[in-house]
Amino acid sequence: MVPDAGPGVAQAAEAGVVPAAGTGVVPGTGVVPVAVAGVAADTWVVPAAVAGVAPNTGGRVVPDAGASVAGDAGAGVVPGPRVARRRAKRRRVKRRVERTLFALVVIVAVGVSVRALAPASYRPPVPVGVPGSWRLIFDDEFTGLSLNTSLWSSGWFGSGITAGVGGSSEPECYSPSHVVEGNHELDINFTKQTETCDGARHPYTSGIITTIGKFNFTYGLIEFRAWLPTTSSGRVADWPDLWTTGQHWPTDGEIDVAEGLFGSLCAHYHGPTDNGAGIGPGSATGCPSGTFTGGWHTFAADWAPGIVTWYYDGHEIGCLESRGKGCGATNTTIVGAPMYIILSLGSNRSATITAPSSLRVAYVRVWQHA
Repeated sequence: MVPDAGPGVAQAAEAGVVPAAGTGVVPGTGVVPVAVAGVAADTWVVPAAVAGVAPNTGGRVVPDAGASVAGDAGAGVVPGPRVARRRAKRRRVKRRVERTLFALVVIVAVGVSVRALAPASYRPPVPVGVPGSWRLIFDDEFTGLSLNTSLWSSGWFGSGITAGVGGSSEPECYSPSHVVEGNHELDINFTKQTETCDGARHPYTSGIITTIGKFNFTYGLIEFRAWLPTTSSGRVADWPDLWTTGQHWPTDGEIDVAEGLFGSLCAHYHGPTDNGAGIGPGSATGCPSGTFTGGWHTFAADWAPGIVTWYYDGHEIGCLESRGKGCGATNTTIVGAPMYIILSLGSNRSATITAPSSLRVAYVRVWQHA
């Protein structure tokens, strides 16, 4: 297009820019001053061939390929296709950034909420009712679907079906099938079921588990949470026992934390004194008054050098020591040999037998003084 003379040319001339002869193009700029309908006379239009060039035009040159001018001088610049695409791309990028920032804000908010709900730090359990600084060294909460065989073995000095702890005085065999873990507890079930063990037939079957060869400890506090088997009159049924013992009985000692004997619940220590005779705490029988059936209860024994102290439901029921009169008039040798843990449910031919019955255990924990 050949522009006619107009104010744009005059302005160019005033600026020192003169169109080339016969071209209407200002030399060195590619700017064509036009007088087009609907275009302000003093507007400069950039041809597509010289897009992006911005000469000394006082800000009136549009630096984009494909740009066109419409309307009067106040109408502004209408973007061409390339400009529109670039702007659309910038808007898409902006939206993605905004969505990303929003997602990050949500994640941070959720994280803060979760941390607010979570405990500040894990606090291991401590013995019920026994003050002190403790370090947990053994803990089975029985939360699995089967016995944790890395901690426990079933059977008495053997695997599979074994004879009872008391030998021929017990009318039952111990079978792994009668040890069941589930619903956050361990159940040892005593049933009237004929079984063969120790070369003989027995009319009852029950279970036993021990940590022999897998865990033992020397000194510390052991605690059981258990639901004892119960007779119809509310007494302790059969012969449940939560206890520890050493490799050589009675030289290495035995602590009966909670043992059902003829309907009562008792605590005893067996050691080399009197050839292993059971001695109760506090110069007493070791069988405290109270009801310990019909629900969950805790039973614990704190074994320290020269002394054992028993706790039922967090209350001390007595102690026994090697020397001195702090626990009563009776003394016995408290041994310091390693002990392992045993949970069993047996019976005695000379006592009333309740079948079926179950010893239920929620956890077994052992601490040592920190």
